[in-house]
Amino acid sequence: MSEDTGVRGLDDGSAWDEYCEQLKRAGQVILENAPDNPFDRAEGYRYLSRLAGYGLRTFIEQRDPATAQYNSLGVKIGLDNPDYVYGGGTLSGEREYLLRGVRNDAHRLGIGTYYGGLGTEQGLQCSGYLSDEDLEFGPDGRFEIALSCEERPGNWLPMKPETNQLTIRQTLLDRRNQTPGTFELVHLGDPAPPAPLDPEAFVRALSGAGRFVEGTARQFIGWTNNFAERKNQIHPVDPSLTAFAQGDPSTSYNYGYFELAADEALWVELDPPACEYWNLQVANHWLESLDFEHYSTNFNQHTSVADADGRVRIAIAGSDPGVSNWIDTAGHARGTIALRWVGGERPGDVRTSVVKLAELRQGDG
Repeated sequence: MSEDTGVRGLDDGSAWDEYCEQLKRAGQVILENAPDNPFDRAEGYRYLSRLAGYGLRTFIEQRDPATAQYNSLGVKIGLDNPDYVYGGGTLSGEREYLLRGVRNDAHRLGIGTYYGGLGTEQGLQCSGYLSDEDLEFGPDGRFEIALSCEERPGNWLPMKPETNQLTIRQTLLDRRNQTPGTFELVHLGDPAPPAPLDPEAFVRALSGAGRFVEGTARQFIGWTNNFAERKNQIHPVDPSLTAFAQGDPSTSYNYGYFELAADEALWVELDPPACEYWNLQVANHWLESLDFEHYSTNFNQHTSVADADGRVRIAIAGSDPGVSNWIDTAGHARGTIALRWVGGERPGDVRTSVVKLAELRQGDG
């Protein structure tokens, strides 16, 4: 491209202006849907800042599928799971890739290719998925997977021509004491260095980054509002919500919303489903997992303690209720809840009740 060739959106600055307008519209989504207090508003705007940073990294800095590399996703979206270590990379269905890895302590691996995207009219759709039972591992937990549209021998992860991303979910049952797997994503093709910045491609990427922030904010506040219609309950998810945010096809969900006074707890009773993995977690109003590195914000089949009758009883509260299974809301008076399980049958009725902390401490819960 010659130096004097104009590019619409750059010549007059309108590409940047539109990006800023997308962020402003996303900010209005936060303002219109935030609980009426400064804490939840601040978390909402922090959420947007995180989405904006992730969008710029993904759409601009890491967008070249010819120089694909594995990266930590590093963002909290859509009730992300504290037991999962998320990672992935940019793909193109017109290319082929090799994923190498070492499992280490991961209880389960879920590896998927996707097209579309969060916050778009199409939504995020799955083009191929592999889990443990689909993979052949070496004796030391090493593996290689071919990623392509055409089938390959051995471990093969399908793509479609429109595939644009890879997402990996590693399940760690005891995240603080276990070592996650390691991965390398290799593009099988021309090893030439990346081309210089294409101005027209940059305009499209900047628009995509802004569309991601605005669209994701709109999409997931719809989830929150749906859950909040039945406060302090946990119930099956509306399939119309997850249809536009496809993740692990082996995972099923119940969702909920809690709203508690300082002297209250949400008492949850459930029959642990007979399955490969389950967990119960809380998140904030914006569907971001809480600070699980410093607070106990979830339980799974490894970390929870069952009672003599086999049921698991969990207290969700902002201060210690004196019970075995306490999910700490980490300063949040309200937020969202996820109960997920992989494989197996749907758990029985999940019973919830709001109780006084004093009653639990006296052993009356």
